[in-house]
Amino acid sequence: MRKIKKIKLPCPLEAQEGKALKDWSLLNPICNQYLIHIANESKTSWRNGKSLKAQGKKKGVSDYFLAYPAGGKHGLWIELKRRDKSLSTVSKEQREWLALCSEAGYGACVAYGAEEAIDAIEKYLSM
Repeated sequence: MRKIKKIKLPCPLEAQEGKALKDWSLLNPICNQYLIHIANESKTSWRNGKSLKAQGKKKGVSDYFLAYPAGGKHGLWIELKRRDKSLSTVSKEQREWLALCSEAGYGACVAYGAEEAIDAIEKYLSM
């Protein structure tokens, strides 16, 4: 008898997960209006990076912010990662940002993939 080899499908990139989250958000009237992406991960030249930092770009700021109050929280910060946790790490600065936001009265979470992000948003909005 021949052994069947399992095929491992590739894990979507964080950008693909972000696109899936954005596509879903278009169907949700609150998210369509209030979910924003913070493009903090973009690579740039040293000079432009210095300029962005001078304008307020901050290391560790989460990828998404739902600027809508719910359940006594001011909004929801989401750090989006790839589904496969072995391919994604949360940096020290990202953990610190989420803790800071949580202490200030915001919802804050790490979501591994668009599905987890959607679940977190739906849970947040139902509070």
